[in-house]
Amino acid sequence: MKHTNQRKKRGNDIMSSNTNIKGSGKKKFRNTRLFKLLRILLLIIIIVFLVNIVSDLFKKEKTETTIVIGDKTPELKHEIITDDQNNIFLSKDDVVNLYDSNIYYNEADKTLITTYNKHIAVLELGKTTMSVNDSYVAIKGTLMEKNGILYLPFSEMGIVYDFEGEYNKEDKVYLVDSVSEAKSEAVVLKGCKLKKGTGLFSKKIETLKKSEYVTILAKEGKYVKVRSSSGNVGYIKAKKLSSEEVIREAMEEEKLTNVKILEEYNIVDSYGDVTVSENETSIVTPNLFNIDEECEVQNIIDLSGDKFQGYQTWASEKGINICANVTLGVSMNKLCETYLTRTYVINSLYTEIVKNKIPMVCIDFEKIDDTEGFYRFVVEMTPRFKEAGIKVLVKSNNGLNKDRLEEVVDYVI
Repeated sequence: MKHTNQRKKRGNDIMSSNTNIKGSGKKKFRNTRLFKLLRILLLIIIIVFLVNIVSDLFKKEKTETTIVIGDKTPELKHEIITDDQNNIFLSKDDVVNLYDSNIYYNEADKTLITTYNKHIAVLELGKTTMSVNDSYVAIKGTLMEKNGILYLPFSEMGIVYDFEGEYNKEDKVYLVDSVSEAKSEAVVLKGCKLKKGTGLFSKKIETLKKSEYVTILAKEGKYVKVRSSSGNVGYIKAKKLSSEEVIREAMEEEKLTNVKILEEYNIVDSYGDVTVSENETSIVTPNLFNIDEECEVQNIIDLSGDKFQGYQTWASEKGINICANVTLGVSMNKLCETYLTRTYVINSLYTEIVKNKIPMVCIDFEKIDDTEGFYRFVVEMTPRFKEAGIKVLVKSNNGLNKDRLEEVVDYVI
């Protein structure tokens, strides 16, 4: 009996021992798998770390200047030129693609005319001044030609193209921001990495220094998309930045919408009771001016007389906009013969419109024998009037490209 109990005890001990061996084996197996995963993860982290270090070591020093507009680095047809005074020059072809598709260069007198929004500028080859809306402005760089390519002093053109520019000489990058768009900045609270994305293993673009300013582009959860002073665009965690500082709010341009032309009330001495909708921009277009054979702007009616004064009062009380209709009594070829001729007519018309407090002007040329000349006239006229808050309309016909006109004027009838 005693021997039997001893055998049972030994048997139980053996079973217990076997169970412990199996349990420890499973635990050891699990630990081995976890260890391998940790090793792989550690290896990945080391590789990413080494790649960033090596890329920093072998990063090539920039030899050419780049331009960053907002958060984009545009592809340019020609090189960017910088001089000893850090003036930035951009080719005419690239300015056409970026800002002014209607830019015009007169080879005969070496004069370039460029327009944008409310500005028209005239530059002469080699001259250190440019005309902006008939006022002369001193410029550091000049319009120049290199290897048969025309270059504009781009760093001087912010006054025309409505941008502010900043040149980072160390990183050879020219940063451009539109003054009509919102802008916010923040300060880096401590040194951190600017990454290409928001993922854990996103590639590092550069290391941001403490107290460095960055431009805020967008917020994405815990991350902020920013542009550094080097022109690099990437992501950092929001907690690594100071509170956002608003530099300026966006400026919205007032556009003509829901336009209704009240043709039956275009006659100055024949107007009466009318009800207009608050949701519509009601406009009358009476014939007020004609450009005669000598390219002089003539009043069709007496704008200081009682008839027109009464017409203006009626329109104001009814909430109707008077749009001065301008007709043409001369050929477009003669009107657009030179820039001086076009400017003379535009300035004469501008003086009449402003003097008589008319909020809109409509170009209504029936016979257009020179369509390119017509576009040139409208392109050069529109910024001058926009600057004064005067809306420019055009009555189109079958020979004109409506889409092309809509890119420039406020409304095409």
